[in-house]
Amino acid sequence: MPRVQAKGIGKSFGGQQVLHDVDLDLPKGAFMALLGPSGCGKTTLLRLIAGLELPDAGELRFDDRLIASADSFVPPEARDLGMVFQSYALWPNMTVRGNVDFALKTRRLPRAERRERVDQMLQAVGLEPLAERRPHELSGGQRQRVALARSLVLRPALLLLDEPLANLDAHLRHRMLAEFRRLHAATGTTFILVTHDQDEAMAVASHIAVMEGGRIQQVGTPEDLYRQPATAMVARFVGHGATLPVEVTARQDGICTLSLDGAAQKVPGLQVPGRAGPGPAWLCLHREDLRLSRGPGHFRTQILSQSFQHGRYLTHVLPRGIGTDLLTLALDQPLPAQDEVGIDITGGWVIAREGEAAPLRQPSVPATADADA
Repeated sequence: MPRVQAKGIGKSFGGQQVLHDVDLDLPKGAFMALLGPSGCGKTTLLRLIAGLELPDAGELRFDDRLIASADSFVPPEARDLGMVFQSYALWPNMTVRGNVDFALKTRRLPRAERRERVDQMLQAVGLEPLAERRPHELSGGQRQRVALARSLVLRPALLLLDEPLANLDAHLRHRMLAEFRRLHAATGTTFILVTHDQDEAMAVASHIAVMEGGRIQQVGTPEDLYRQPATAMVARFVGHGATLPVEVTARQDGICTLSLDGAAQKVPGLQVPGRAGPGPAWLCLHREDLRLSRGPGHFRTQILSQSFQHGRYLTHVLPRGIGTDLLTLALDQPLPAQDEVGIDITGGWVIAREGEAAPLRQPSVPATADADA
């Protein structure tokens, strides 16, 4: 279970910079998700950790051991890691048992020890009854579990997961996420998952690194990223949030007093927690921070559409005179499209506006875990 540290990692392909000065510090035994939109560099970073790519700048360490730098390189087979790809890459002519056992054969372990470890791993992933089947006789979820078992049977200190659930339907994804959580807790192995799906990341990870444009915008727990985003990009990306341009007129004891541009009424003392000092700022909002007003509210909106999800009506509204696009709130009852309604702000988080484009250096994160270019 190594502590994974990256300092100043840079990588380019064909003259195009893919990773820019990436810093990362992942505690032993953590479950980290590298999260971001397509093309943000998350898969490239995973491949550098795996040893499938070389960094152009910076260094990578497992604990105190230098793994990769511009002048040093430890090959993948010497890094004590396993990797599960989006394509399961199973041997079609081998049974489930044979696929899991194959990795142990290359280690030249005694037959009795191999059989014991394979039996233990097949039991752990619930595949004992299917041990003699071949990959074409398995469902997608079962093949994914074979790929996991094949990697974990080697007892790696680090397991890398490259969009492993992309080919599964929604029901199987939920089941496999539960399987990831269980196996992580049972093995104590450090997991790193690459995904563009924030629901996957929030469901399993103890730590999440949000990436954009080859840079890490913020690293933290799922709760920290949701409740206290460091940049406007993180605020908009995590939890389908939104940002409103505001002016901070005062700040005391972590509470910002705000003036909202284009507000329907100037309510004195609109106060929201945050880190921004006096001046232009972003008010970061999620749907639970908004509610219908019986009057004009803090600002006026027009209802564009509604959909029924998880027992409530997700209502998309277009603000009037506010520098933002759509906002979403959850209502108990449907409202007619095109109606104008007032919205009140009941919560949120405030960050300085000038820091929107600048990535945040990784803050301290808990030392213990619950357990693309």
